[in-house]
Amino acid sequence: MKRLLALPVIWLILGTVAIATEIRTNDPLPARQQLSGVILSCVATALDTRDTAVIAAVTAFQNGNLAALNTRKTALLAAWTKTTKSELKSAISAAWKIYQASMKDLKKVNDTAKKSAWSVFVAAVKVCKGASLLQSVDTTSVNNE
Repeated sequence: MKRLLALPVIWLILGTVAIATEIRTNDPLPARQQLSGVILSCVATALDTRDTAVIAAVTAFQNGNLAALNTRKTALLAAWTKTTKSELKSAISAAWKIYQASMKDLKKVNDTAKKSAWSVFVAAVKVCKGASLLQSVDTTSVNNE
């Protein structure tokens, strides 16, 4: 019985070590590395590009959300002008279905845009890391001094 209880604890510890190792090995710029202005500029540009894209995605989502809410409001107000119970129920149901479909589409577009911004950022930081590795290699020869 004790072995069964110890097994999840062991897996938890191993998982934590694996995650910590993953975080440590995916560090784009090691702590001991001297950062040049080119690398800092490269990462700053990548950050600016990413955050500009994320802000644009959030703004588009907010604008779409407001439009969907206004459309829903208009449709629901129109539904309450119906005189029969079946017409009212049908109009309310249609208004909510259209709103839910709009929100689902908006969320999908928003998530895709954010994922795209992050993948572009990750690729750009990898390029920055490659530039940092090239700069860390001494390309001067004895004859050039």
